[in-house]
Parts: sequence; C-alpha cells; structure tokens
Amino acid sequence: MDVTVVMPRYRHLADVGEPVSIPTKARLIDNDGVPVLAIEDEEAFDRPGIYGPTPGTVYEDEWARWARFATRVAEVASGFDVLHINDGQSGPAALLTDVPTVLTIHNAAYPLLGPLKEAAALLGVDPIHRRLGGALEWYGDANYLKAGIEGAARVTTVSPSFAEQLGEDPDVSSGLSQVIAWLEHPVTGILNGIDVDRWSPATDPVIEAPFTKGKLKGRKASKEALLAKAELTDGFLLGNVGRMTEQKGLGLLDPHLDRLVEEGFRFVLVGNGDLDDTVDGWAKRHPEAVWHSVYSEELSRLVFAGSDAYLMPSRFEPCGLGQMYAMRYGSLPIARLTGGLADTVIDLDEDPDNATGFGFRLFDPTELLKTIRRARRVHDRTRGQWRSMQRVGMSRDWSWDRAAGEYLEVYRAAVSG
Repeated sequence: MDVTVVMPRYRHLADVGEPVSIPTKARLIDNDGVPVLAIEDEEAFDRPGIYGPTPGTVYEDEWARWARFATRVAEVASGFDVLHINDGQSGPAALLTDVPTVLTIHNAAYPLLGPLKEAAALLGVDPIHRRLGGALEWYGDANYLKAGIEGAARVTTVSPSFAEQLGEDPDVSSGLSQVIAWLEHPVTGILNGIDVDRWSPATDPVIEAPFTKGKLKGRKASKEALLAKAELTDGFLLGNVGRMTEQKGLGLLDPHLDRLVEEGFRFVLVGNGDLDDTVDGWAKRHPEAVWHSVYSEELSRLVFAGSDAYLMPSRFEPCGLGQMYAMRYGSLPIARLTGGLADTVIDLDEDPDNATGFGFRLFDPTELLKTIRRARRVHDRTRGQWRSMQRVGMSRDWSWDRAAGEYLEVYRAAVSG
C-alpha cells in the first residue's frame, strides 16, 4: 500500500522538508520512508503551540483553522483511493470529496464545534449539510465530528469496547450516540498499537539499565533513578503520564491521598491539564511522596521503567496507550476497566493465569483505594505472582502489525461499498 500522511505545517516544522505544490502549497517530509505532506497555512497554523499558545489552552478560532485544513485535505485526497481522517479536526473533509473515506474516532469528548453559517461558508459544503438535521448541523452549531461520522463510508474507533460505548453512552460520545447507532455499518473497534522497536526496555537508551521479561533486575536501577530525580523517599511507587484532566480520573485520589502517603505509597505524575493546581497541592503537602512534572518523552520512559504500578483510573478511555507502554516495561496497570482499558488490562482476580494488572469498574474513590492496596499486597506477599504478571504483560503483542490487517479490511470495504 502507498500511504501519504497529511498534517498541518506547524511552526516548529517551518524549516523541515522540501516545498511542493500538489495541489496545495505544502512541505514534503520523508518520515522513515513514508511521505508526509505538511500543509502550508500561515494564518491557521504558524502559531505557538499546537492547540493553543501554551499547554492546556485552546485557540478560539479552532473551527476556522481546521475548516481551512479540511478543505485542503479534500484537495489532496483526489489522487488517492481512500481518505482516512481522524476525529473532528479533519471530519468535514468527508463531505468535500468523492473519495471513499474512513473516519477514526479517537476521543469523542472533543467534537469541535463552531458557528454554523460561518463554518459552512468557509468549508464550502453543500447547503443540504447545513440545514436542520444535516450532516454538519448540531443544535444550531457546526459539529465537525458529526460531519465526519455521517460523511464517511466506514467509521472506526480505537478499541472494541469503546465502539460499543459510542453507540450506547451519550456521555462518551458528546451526545452523538444516536447518530452512531443509526449508521448503516456499525463502528469497527481496532485496538491501537505502539512502536515496539522504539519502546523496548532491552534497548532503551534512557533507562538506567536494560532488562527483559526473563531478567527483570534492571528495573530496580530505574526505580532508584526515578525516586532520586523526584526527590522522593522509598515506597510503593505509582506512576502516571498523561493529561491531568477529570477524564483521566486522577481526581479520585484526592479523598484518600493523605492516607495513602501515610501507608508508604509514592506518586510520580507527569503531564499538565485542568487538575494541575490539585496535583501541585498534593506535591506541596507531601514533597517526600508526590512529584509532578511537565511532560517529556525521556521522563515518561523512566516512569514506565521505574514505577511499580501504573495508574489509569479513567472515567472513560477510548483506547489508552499508557497501559501498553507500562506493561511493555514491566509496570503493572491499576486501571478502571472501561473502553480500551477493559480490552487490554486483565485483572488478577478475574483471570489469574493471564493477569496483567488490577482493575475496578465503579468510578469511585474508594474503589480506586481498594485496588491500589490490593496491588501492593500482591507485590509484598506473593512476589512470584507479581513477576509472573510482569512477564505476561511484557509478552503481549502491542505492535501495529496486529492492527494493520484489520485496517486493510476496513479500507477494502470502504472502496467496494
């Protein structure tokens, strides 16, 4: 298959690649043999940051920026057999081309809304799509994710369980569950993958010592390095890398955090978001036990390699990658079993022979507390069971090779349909 990736030319890509015009102005970048077209649009994307000028902020004209991008994507798509778009940002492109389109929903919580009249004019969509009940219209606004869902030949999402939730739970679909449920072809859930060559504890240059599922001793050096970097005292170390938002569920820690610190639990939390003030408050109250830092890939690798367990108590989770990286590096997930987490984390009590972590289902602080304590009991009392779970998790196939064939089936169905 010949694949070309299309993305905006953000400011940090200003000097990367060669200028081209095919058919729109862009820069052509060779990404390990895969051509990437970075669309030139100084007004829309030559700005600080990706979504906003600083982490956690969003530009007020997101609807206009991505409308401009969607129109250019549709222009480029004319030379291809299939157009694969992602989320609301490029969703309207499905209404602007005759090329069979596949839409993947990564997170329906961000459908991307805008003023209907202005967005429709900027996109140049057919008037039928902006009428009441049209593909673009949503309670008087323009809804870019809805446009993609209704315009696509096939819709996918990033885990089988989340595919079911999208058609059943308006809370995770931003109210679009009925639109999804009425689709002629049901949403296909294809679990995400990770680059297992770049993310391997046997060859990772960042961690303190290499290790494998057969020789786990090297993890101790990474834990010691992580505790030293965070200036934390020793204890059962819980890590998390991601957005500090309500969706990710870290707020469930708040009612019991002081008790957990007293019991010897330690926390390294990497990322930013709406809960920054709360998390920073924990770190100020317990500097020996809680550390919060902005994201870096180097630090995230150390968290995966050095934490005893990895926290993912999400309210909802389309797929999640953190639990895959964590298992790859021998950190056992403590997760709420929803969406992709239910498809990837196998709870010890439910399937001891194939267990990879510890799960709970009720989105409740006490349920998280009990699950964290259960994990440490296994760690402290049955180390053989703990090591067995680490090896099972490190043996799981998280590669994209697993998912590629499923996407090819979807592409062929879109073309034949």
